[in-house]
Amino acid sequence: MKKKKLLHRIFVIPSLIVLLSLLAVFLLFQVISDQYINSLTSDALKNEMDNMGNVTFETEDNVVNIDDELSDTSFIVPVMHLVVDTEGKLVFPSSPWYYEYEVKIAKTISEIIAENPDSYKDSPHKLNVNDNFYLVQAKNYIGIMEDGAFIPDESDKNSKNYYVLFYINITPIQNFIDKVNLVLMVALVLSGIGSVFFLFLTTRRVNKDFEKLKAYLLSIGKHKKEKTASPVSDYSEIEAVITAVDEMSDMLLESENVQKRFFQNASHELRTPLMSIQGYAEGIKYHVIPENEATDVILKESEKMASLINEILFLSKMETTEPEFVNVNVAELMAEVSDNFRLMAKENNINIICETKAEPVISADVKLLDRLLGNLVSNGIRYAKSEIKLSCEISGNDVIIKVSDNGSGIAKEDLPHIFERFYKGKGGKFGIGLSMASDIAKLHKGRLEAASDENGTIFTFTLPQISHTFS
Repeated sequence: MKKKKLLHRIFVIPSLIVLLSLLAVFLLFQVISDQYINSLTSDALKNEMDNMGNVTFETEDNVVNIDDELSDTSFIVPVMHLVVDTEGKLVFPSSPWYYEYEVKIAKTISEIIAENPDSYKDSPHKLNVNDNFYLVQAKNYIGIMEDGAFIPDESDKNSKNYYVLFYINITPIQNFIDKVNLVLMVALVLSGIGSVFFLFLTTRRVNKDFEKLKAYLLSIGKHKKEKTASPVSDYSEIEAVITAVDEMSDMLLESENVQKRFFQNASHELRTPLMSIQGYAEGIKYHVIPENEATDVILKESEKMASLINEILFLSKMETTEPEFVNVNVAELMAEVSDNFRLMAKENNINIICETKAEPVISADVKLLDRLLGNLVSNGIRYAKSEIKLSCEISGNDVIIKVSDNGSGIAKEDLPHIFERFYKGKGGKFGIGLSMASDIAKLHKGRLEAASDENGTIFTFTLPQISHTFS
C-alpha cells in the first residue's frame, strides 16, 4: 500500500478547505443578496397592491391623492403603475410618468403581458426591457376612468374590469449587487491566492526542515555527528524532535563508549590471568618452575578468571532480563546474606554484625537484591579491619539499608568514581561489583550512596518501602 505524504496533505487539504470556504462565502452572499432583493421588492409590490384603494393615479392635468401611511419600502424601492383594459390596451401610465421614454417603457411592458395578463397575477415576474430588468405583478380591479384617472369602484354602473400592473425597475439594485459581487469575488480570489501561497511557503519550509532532520539522522547513523551541526528550525515541534534526537544520540554515544570501555577492560582483565596461566604452564613444560608452585598460581588465576566471567555473565543477564519482583522481607534477606559470608569473614578475622530495627517488606527481585548486598559485604571484607555492620530502618515511606566497615576508607579521588564500571580503586578487584550494585539499586527505583573517611566506609541503599511499578 502506497504511503501518503504528510507534507502533501498539509498543503493540499488546507488549500482546498480555504478555497471551498471562500467559494461558500461567495455563494452565500449571492443567495442572501437575491433573497434580500426578492424580499424588498415583494414587500413593496404587496404594499402597493394592498393600498390600491387609497391610491389614485394622475396625469399631467389631474391631481390625485396619495395615502400618507404607505410603507417605507415604497420610498426605498419606487413602485410604478400602469393600467390596461381586458384587451391589453394601455389606458393609463402611472405617476410620475412625465417623460416620453417612461411612457414608452410602460407601453412595452403592457404589450408583453397583453397576451396573458392573468399569468402575472400570482407572483412577480422578471422582464427584460431594453436591457433593464423589471419585476412585474398584475392585479384585477373593477373601476372607472374618470378625468384621466383610474378609480377602483365596483358600485358604479359604468365600472369595467381593468388590470393594474405594478412594476419595479430593479436594474440599479442589480447593478449595485453585481458591483459588490465583483469586488467580493476579487477580494476572495486575492485572499485565496494569498492563503494558498502562504500555505505553499510554509509547507516548503517545513519540508526543508524535515530534509535537514533526515540528513542529520543519517549522519548520526554513520557516526558523523561530531562533524555535523544540529539543524535549526523555526518551528518548536521540529526543534523539540531535534533536541530529542540530540539527547538520544548522546545516550547512544555514551552507551557505545561504555561498551567499548567494557570490552577493553574485560579483555584486559581476562588477558592478565590468561597470560599468567600461559607463563606458568610454559614454565612447567620447560621445567623452569616447580610444578607445585606453578599449579597453585594457575589454579588461583583460573578462579580469578572464572569469577570475572561470572560477573560479566551476571551483568549481561541483568541488562537483558526483566526483574521478577516479589514481596521480600528485608531483615530476613540481610540475615541470610550475613550467614553466607560469615565463613569468609572469619577467615579474614572480621566479625559481621546484622542489626535490624524493623522488618520492612518491599517489592524486589530476590536474586538481584541478594547480589547487591553480597557485593557490598564482599567489598567490605576486603577493606575492613575487624568489623562489618549491616543495619535496616524505615524512614517515612523509604527503607534504608546500610553496610559499613571500619577500614581505612576510600581515597577522596576515588570516591566519585567507585560506581563507574571497571573503575578500580586501591585494592580493587575487577571494578564491576559496586557498578553492578548501583545498577540494581536503580532497577528498584532506589539509590546507592557511599560516604567514607579514615574511620571506614558506609554504603547507604535507599528504596521505596512499597514499589508499585518498576522498569
